[in-house]
Amino acid sequence: MDESQPLDPLAKTALWTASMRAREHRRADRLFSDPLAETFAGDEGPRIMSQFEGHVQSGVEDPALAVRTRFLDDQLLKLDADGVGQFVFVAVGMDSRAFRLEWSSGVLIYELDRPALLSFKDDLVRALRAPATAARVPLGVDLLTDWTCPLLEAGFDPRQPTCWLVEGLLYFLHPHERDVLLHRLTDLSAAGSRLLADYVGQTSLDSPGMAAWRARMAEQGHPWKSGSDRPEEVFAPLGWKIQVSAYGDPDANYGRWSEAAVAPGMPGTRGRYLVIADKQ
Repeated sequence: MDESQPLDPLAKTALWTASMRAREHRRADRLFSDPLAETFAGDEGPRIMSQFEGHVQSGVEDPALAVRTRFLDDQLLKLDADGVGQFVFVAVGMDSRAFRLEWSSGVLIYELDRPALLSFKDDLVRALRAPATAARVPLGVDLLTDWTCPLLEAGFDPRQPTCWLVEGLLYFLHPHERDVLLHRLTDLSAAGSRLLADYVGQTSLDSPGMAAWRARMAEQGHPWKSGSDRPEEVFAPLGWKIQVSAYGDPDANYGRWSEAAVAPGMPGTRGRYLVIADKQ
């Protein structure tokens, strides 16, 4: 890693995620292929992962990341097949979908994240000589300030339907930060746009069972700051019609989820879910 541009603690969670995806890629029954994940994770990704597993987790592999990745892969490729040609990956991290998914000709993918993280990622891509499978436009921005101007200047067309991917981000934001981000995103969304996201229920977040997890995340410099038991109250006022899938539901299972599917907001449950939102 380039020490002249060190990654901050929140950016380093991208290495952790890449490490989990690399582990899934090594499974014989993997839900997706991600040959770049191990390189993207580097040595630090597994170290971060080990700081949690066996400490605040039981050590049993959590299927959530694999299920989430496959679920979102399926949704993205369906939109591509339906003719959507403009995608924006918000807080993209070390995600490799622009390289590993089979996109249609003409698809354009904007990758938004912190400049240091995207610079680090691009250095790896160049070293690997990894060809993108879609036109890829990485944009180093601060998502808590005005990132919309750089996106528009890079060629983003707000008149065209867009797919926004907001994966692994919302719970790291305070409610006000979350709402500002979603407002800006919505302002750039033509009718027929779709937003894909994951979130966590506030009841679950506040439960005693999550206390050790939240404390460990805070100690590492990347606390979880918000959740919502009623995701429709987050998205609907902005003009999005949402469909919620809890982990373990038939469309968010893939034979990997052993726990019973639960509705968002139910006390005593994991309370994590996936959102598909359509702009009206």
